[in-house]
Amino acid sequence: MTEEELKHRIEQYRSDYSERCEPIHINFRQLVPELNNNERYSHLIHSYPAKLLTNIPYFFLQTDYFCPKEGIVLDPFCGTGTVMLESNISGRKALGADANPLAVLISQVKTTYVPSNELQATLSSVMTSARRSNTEITFSTKNIERWFSSSTIQQLARLEEAISKIGNEKQRRFFMLTFSSIVKKVSFADPSISVPVKLNPERLAKNSTRKKAATFKLKTLQCIDVFEKFETICKLNIKRIESLATIKEKGITTEIISHDARKLTETYGKSEILEDESVDLILTSPPYAGAQKYIRSSWLNLYWLGRKLPEEIRLLKNKNIGREDYHRAEFKKKIKTNIPAADTVLQSLYKEGKYERAYIVGNYLNEMKLALDESVRVLKKDGYMIIVIGNNTVCNRPFDTQDYLTTYLQIKGMHLEFKLIDDIKSYGLMTKRNKTASTITSEWILVFKK
Repeated sequence: MTEEELKHRIEQYRSDYSERCEPIHINFRQLVPELNNNERYSHLIHSYPAKLLTNIPYFFLQTDYFCPKEGIVLDPFCGTGTVMLESNISGRKALGADANPLAVLISQVKTTYVPSNELQATLSSVMTSARRSNTEITFSTKNIERWFSSSTIQQLARLEEAISKIGNEKQRRFFMLTFSSIVKKVSFADPSISVPVKLNPERLAKNSTRKKAATFKLKTLQCIDVFEKFETICKLNIKRIESLATIKEKGITTEIISHDARKLTETYGKSEILEDESVDLILTSPPYAGAQKYIRSSWLNLYWLGRKLPEEIRLLKNKNIGREDYHRAEFKKKIKTNIPAADTVLQSLYKEGKYERAYIVGNYLNEMKLALDESVRVLKKDGYMIIVIGNNTVCNRPFDTQDYLTTYLQIKGMHLEFKLIDDIKSYGLMTKRNKTASTITSEWILVFKK
């Protein structure tokens, strides 16, 4: 699709939505088929739950309709940096924010070029150091022994020790991220489930293929060569980072600026606030209400990356918008969003004594309002905000998240240009959270103009 054809299609979306006020059904996989099942730059450097489909930001960034060719793109819920990398590929500077330290690390590494010869030399040094090490590691939590064989624990610890001694920060980040990428692969965690659940063949049907495979995997993990696994994936990731050379040559940059979408700062970890009306486009996929346990799914990685103990990981979870973990006392408070349609749902939940679910989804919306306030503040006049979001069902009631966010942004003065809707299918969402929550089956793409 040429840029002119794309602009024509966008104008058609605007016209159709203006005329009918109904979402336009599309399929981004069909619109941008060249990106399907394709390793593109460094996108596959590390797994992560509920990654944004690459086709979506690619589609919106292939024209200057939404953002000038040399404009600044912000993703306040950047996750693993899909929007940031696609912005760079399109020639634009990118800014991002995220509460999960693992997501921040992935975004930083996948958008940072380091010459392959330097990484190869450091890899050789790391492998030599790790293999020669006779360090015996003890842990402050016995829980870690539930997830790894004793041999694996020692190999991981020696690798982590060797990587921690790398002086160059960009290189150290690269190797720490690659180290993180093998953690779950060499653990006893079930690879088919995003949050850590121990692989248990006894739960599977007797003599089934899956049971045989799970039993074999557990046996293999007892004596796996972690060093070899790490070295193999390092070599793959070095090739991925080398693909960023053309972006580096053009001087295009990315930066993680904040750990909180509700407070966008100039620099990560600093207090100076990002300037008003300083970004050209906001393109983001916020978390869903209780839909993804991002921190919980990352806890094995976070433990090895920083020896984060369970109580520290709980503190990280408390920073996440869309979380489900609250103190019981909080559930007793009646919550209100001042979004009429949402408050109607909350009231019906309260009438049935569903205080917990009401608080979770109500507080989610209130925190999202703060994040949207901040996004509107930093967006330039006439700039676009594109939000990719899904709806929930809460206690068998539709929870129309996209409609509630639309209502709030319109109250804030944002103009709704059009809405698109696309089936998720295999986008990688872990869909079922608990018995009172639902699967998410569609992505809504909301396009606003300031």
